Amino acid sequence: MTVNNYRVGRLLLLGAASTLTLNGYVSAQQLEEVTVTAQKRTENIQDVPIAISAFSADKLEEKGVTNVSQVSDFTPNIQIDRASPFAGSSTIISAFIRGIGQNDFAFNMEPGVGLYVDGVYYARTVGAAIDLLDVERVEVLKGPQGTLFGRNTIGGALHVITRRPGDELMAKMEVTAGSYDRLDVRGTLDVPLVDDTLYSSVSFSSTERDGYQKRIPFDPSAVNVVNPVTGSTYSGDSFVTDSDLYVRARDNAGGGRQGGEDSTSLRGKLLFTPSDDLEVSLSGDITRAREEANATTLVGTNGLGFPFALAYNSCVDGVDPSTIALGPAPTFALAGICTIDRGPVNQPLSDTSNRLPWGDHFITGDKDRSYSTGSNYSDVDTWGLNTTIDWSINDTLALKSITSYRELESVFGVDMDGSPLGFLDTSFTMNQEQFSQEFQLNIDAFDSRLHSVLGAYYFQEEGDLLDTVTFGSGLVQVFGPNELENKAYALFTHNNYQLTDNLGLTFGIRYTEEEKSFTGGQREVSGFTSLFVSNFGFPPQIFPGFAEGDLELLFPPGENEKDFNDTSVRVGAEYLIGEDTLTYASFAQGYKTGGWTTRLGVPMAVSAALAPPGVVDPVNPPEHDSETAETWEVGIKSELFDRRLRLNLALFTTDYEDIQVVAAPAFTFGVPWFFNAGNARIRGAELEMDASLTDNFIVNGSFGYLDAEYRSLDDIALAGGITLDHQLMNVPEQSANIGGTYTLGLAGGSRLLLHADVIHKGKMARDLVNTPALIQDGFTTANASITFEPPAANWQLVLGGQNLTDERYIVTGNANNAVGATTVTYSRPRTWHMTLRLNY
Repeated sequence: MTVNNYRVGRLLLLGAASTLTLNGYVSAQQLEEVTVTAQKRTENIQDVPIAISAFSADKLEEKGVTNVSQVSDFTPNIQIDRASPFAGSSTIISAFIRGIGQNDFAFNMEPGVGLYVDGVYYARTVGAAIDLLDVERVEVLKGPQGTLFGRNTIGGALHVITRRPGDELMAKMEVTAGSYDRLDVRGTLDVPLVDDTLYSSVSFSSTERDGYQKRIPFDPSAVNVVNPVTGSTYSGDSFVTDSDLYVRARDNAGGGRQGGEDSTSLRGKLLFTPSDDLEVSLSGDITRAREEANATTLVGTNGLGFPFALAYNSCVDGVDPSTIALGPAPTFALAGICTIDRGPVNQPLSDTSNRLPWGDHFITGDKDRSYSTGSNYSDVDTWGLNTTIDWSINDTLALKSITSYRELESVFGVDMDGSPLGFLDTSFTMNQEQFSQEFQLNIDAFDSRLHSVLGAYYFQEEGDLLDTVTFGSGLVQVFGPNELENKAYALFTHNNYQLTDNLGLTFGIRYTEEEKSFTGGQREVSGFTSLFVSNFGFPPQIFPGFAEGDLELLFPPGENEKDFNDTSVRVGAEYLIGEDTLTYASFAQGYKTGGWTTRLGVPMAVSAALAPPGVVDPVNPPEHDSETAETWEVGIKSELFDRRLRLNLALFTTDYEDIQVVAAPAFTFGVPWFFNAGNARIRGAELEMDASLTDNFIVNGSFGYLDAEYRSLDDIALAGGITLDHQLMNVPEQSANIGGTYTLGLAGGSRLLLHADVIHKGKMARDLVNTPALIQDGFTTANASITFEPPAANWQLVLGGQNLTDERYIVTGNANNAVGATTVTYSRPRTWHMTLRLNY
């Protein structure tokens, strides 16, 4: 650990040290016990030999957390973003735990961190940025969870547990107003239907907030518009664009702002308890979002970007791009590109006039201003039903069944180029449905020395994804329908055996089989790929649809199938020192299944010819294999000074193999492919602290450190520009936070609750190839709130602020060399809010 890392962690260590030396600590209240279900049963978090962060409903409310992505600020070594490169929807989460995750939303790219709600797995990251509506707690499990949670929890798992309906009539409501015309309304109602037998609850939330980025018109007479290819200056004060003619997932390009929120969620739950031994829970939820795209800022251009920026800038100034000397780039391949009909525009660039060149003049220099005119929408609808049955068969056996069905319908798009040209406009339609069934048999035997769970799991999903992407003002128009289906089966067991009062052993194993199928229909409708026949001499037979006379189809026709299987193991030992200190050591495995690249921009034979030998199969669609992780971990969990100080420490090292990445090497012509990059080693440490300093003052914080490096890279990764010296994506070296709540008593029994959090993230790369514009330097921000509560505590008034340091850090970004555009989504600036809470 470097000197700087120690400085970042000093705040937490000094806080803990000062707690130990307080003369008056004996007068402080005890910390509340935190229970979790990480091992499929309810336990004190301090008794579980797994690195876990847990947030109760009260703690979430105290910190102003309303969305699952926000727990990233208060958990060491975790990064969750409400965004994905070139997707544009804030309903998507890109989650990384201990440097392992996934930031692509595509149907055939699995997440590396599993999201569960009441034991139900959410397979798609679209729609996964869920509102934490009426929850009991959120658990963050760090490290591979391959035995208890299964596939696609290779980095860890997020488990949201919603609140049980109460046995008394209860109502809660809160209204929040704030910056950017924010207006949130949330409410919960508990209604007992039959005494001691049937209970119900209904919860709802509505979130509205204006976008923080404005779309402004581009005035060519107000800036110096120069063509980077010809050097000529654009002298007009108006221009033409075909932006409204391009193929999009939705016709309406969107409004005048980006980065807004507009979503509504509803959850209902019935709890049936016919006897002391049987409990049945029925729940349903629905979420509807009609939002703008994420704010996207153009921060860099390359007017000679090959092939599309170069070709476009040449054509609009009447220059044949095949005559331009551009180093080793095969510019002769662009001969005739000015005269091809550009897809639905049905017009070549050579027949147009009054066209703006592509270049730096579209950079506004203001994070909150954009010249975009294209796609700007995120319409996402999700709903699901869940039935959970808990049956206590006898004192030693209990059976649980979790049955769930979910559906997702979504259409989202974003103008990635920050200009009126439609230079990189991406939009998508994704629909998915899933069914899952899990059985758990919990065993408590040998005078409670053995705690065991035996389980079986089945999962099935199917759906479709349509990519509609414009490159280079229509020089390439991708229309990519895809259909996918996935089935998974698993058997698992997890066992804790107490050898003595102080020594315990853990053993778990899970076997999984998975069957995937995929049918791709990606096509290029502008005729760009025909240039490889005329200019490179490729035979027309390279087109998969040649036999049918279809020279637009890029994917080999027919259904592709792959089978996967995996056996994951967890073993460990735990030793209790005294009554309040648990030490443990463990070894855990996890894996994430593979699949296919669902995106092609040119026929496979073209990519194979331009890629290094043997890297690309010239006939079959690109595949990627499963990735795996193995983690060794040691930890200590302690509660000191009569449970007034809680300190948990974990040290780990992970071998991360066959890493799945998304990148666009030159031979894909700007289209992101999925592939296995190679292997890495990740080491790290996590410290978490809760301290009750006095009856009125509680402090909590955490510090995380990660040392991640590539150990080997495959040929395709090297061809994609990744090197062993590159920083792994979305892996901050340090992450830390410290916060506290001070309760100030007022006359008459009222009180003020003063709360503040300081959050730090270290330097991190926001893309694989460490594009300089996408390197986020370390930053520190803060949130704070003041809450007034009357003696009856039946209402609260809260005044708060987020990002008080006004840090504009990078949330996500994308650098596309083919069109010469680098774009960034920045965080929302400093905001304030006022909340009124009512409790009855």
